[in-house]
Amino acid sequence: MFFVDSISQIADRIYDIWVRAPHVAHHAQAGQFAMFRIDEKGERIPLTISAVDRDSIRVVFLAVGKTTSQLAYLRTGDHIKDIAGPLGKPSVIRHYRTCVPVGGGVGAGSKGIERVIPQYYSTEVATWE
Repeated sequence: MFFVDSISQIADRIYDIWVRAPHVAHHAQAGQFAMFRIDEKGERIPLTISAVDRDSIRVVFLAVGKTTSQLAYLRTGDHIKDIAGPLGKPSVIRHYRTCVPVGGGVGAGSKGIERVIPQYYSTEVATWE
C-alpha cells in the first residue's frame, strides 16, 4: 500500500497529491509516469510524476472522471492500493544556456527541470509555478 502524505486542491477540480512510493521516487526521471489503482475494484490510470522528494512522488491531476474524482476524495493518511512505475521513456534533458519547456495538460512533469510552463486546455484553469 502507498500512503498519501498530503493532498490539496490548487484550482477548480485540480489537485496536488504527494504519495509515499519509495521505489518509484528513487528511479523516476523527467517525463515519466506511474499507473495508479486506488482499490481492488478500481481501474488503473496513468498519471505524470511531476516531482520527487525523498521517498514520495508528486502528482497533479484534474478530477474529471470516476477514478480521478475518487483520488481527489482521499485525505492525508489514506492509502492507494497499487502504484506501478516509473513508466515511459524519460525526457532527454540537454544543457543549453536558456530553455523554456512547455508541458501539455495538467501536471506536466518537471523533475530535473528548473521550471515548466504548463499549457492548459482552457482559460478557466489557473496556472501555477
